[in-house]
Amino acid sequence: MQVGKRFVEMATVATKPMKLPATPWVEGYVLDYHTVSSTPTGDPYYRFDTKRTDLGELLFRLKYRSAGNDTLADIIDTVADFVGKWRPPIDCVVPSPPSQTRKMQPAIEITRALADRLALPAYLEAVVKVKTTPQMKNIDDWGERQRVLADAMRLGNAELKGRSILLFDDLIESGSTLRRAAEILLNDGGAQRIYALVLTRTK
Repeated sequence: MQVGKRFVEMATVATKPMKLPATPWVEGYVLDYHTVSSTPTGDPYYRFDTKRTDLGELLFRLKYRSAGNDTLADIIDTVADFVGKWRPPIDCVVPSPPSQTRKMQPAIEITRALADRLALPAYLEAVVKVKTTPQMKNIDDWGERQRVLADAMRLGNAELKGRSILLFDDLIESGSTLRRAAEILLNDGGAQRIYALVLTRTK
């Protein structure tokens, strides 16, 4: 990548992008699976031997091991490289609201840094959680997930009418939270179109 007259080497990692179903977004991708394998060890203190994809490992370090700016930079390099090749016609970036309260929210920090890299505005509270919910991965029934999410999220204070939005999430299983966020942006926020991008998926 060229910045001014300097060349900056991007520290991207290999990914295997997969298309998301096309509704309610125009187009969407998840960049890779999160894990390759997870084998029981029989050790009560180290219960699983988990092998992750390269991107899954970076996200794991950022999300659960308090990794710093170098790890975040590698993730942003990888995501920005993909978006540069994909070239969706977007004019802002919005994160899907986090499912749990953490000191550092990876989806928000990645959205902030990605928007800065793309020279686009980031609306970090365009969709907000107004009610605590269980993690969606712990609710097996799809209809129950939709019921739980229906009243748990609402439009934030951003002006998004007519916008073409890149909706970002770091990790999904079924994508129910991401889908609900897109519906809110379209139906309540008046967004023109949504493009979805996710780092990794559990399965």
